[in-house]
Amino acid sequence: MRRFFLGSALVLFGLLLITPLQLRADGFDSFTFTDVANDGSFSLVMTWQLPSSPTPVDSLPGEYFAVGATDVHQVLNGIDLGLVPDIFYFVNPAIGDPSTSFQFFDLYGLSLWGNPNPMYSGPESAPTFNAGTYSGLDLYNYDQSGAPGNATLSIVSTPEPSSILMLLVGFMALAGVLLAKKAVA
Repeated sequence: MRRFFLGSALVLFGLLLITPLQLRADGFDSFTFTDVANDGSFSLVMTWQLPSSPTPVDSLPGEYFAVGATDVHQVLNGIDLGLVPDIFYFVNPAIGDPSTSFQFFDLYGLSLWGNPNPMYSGPESAPTFNAGTYSGLDLYNYDQSGAPGNATLSIVSTPEPSSILMLLVGFMALAGVLLAKKAVA
């Protein structure tokens, strides 16, 4: 009985290891962009989700890639603007301002400049987001004194619901087999 169970588990594990990556469920990353003026004259919070390894709508090797999102939730100065479509650009640090190591901005000009850590890995044609919190300056939005706002982009990895469902179905099947074997014995 135990040998059968151990053998089945090893075969299943082996099959999972050789399964092509394209067949595995891809997780999603949750993004939260916060932009606050130094003098408090404005604040903005945007949230959206993208696949952990998105397919860019536009890219240029070594320079940038763009990803479209259809359900970007925006709150501006405490007013809920609802869901709007947007395009986000992730720019390689080799172009633009040489003092920055990473740049991010969206279609409407909200940006994050000057972060020392890369927000993605891999080539621009097939990027993978790196979870973390990235802070910098928003060079598109200024307060009343002319200073750029402080911006933060938070990327949190979340598993795709289908991945969790597949895991639960596997555990339930295993529990069913064990209960059936116990009832027979």
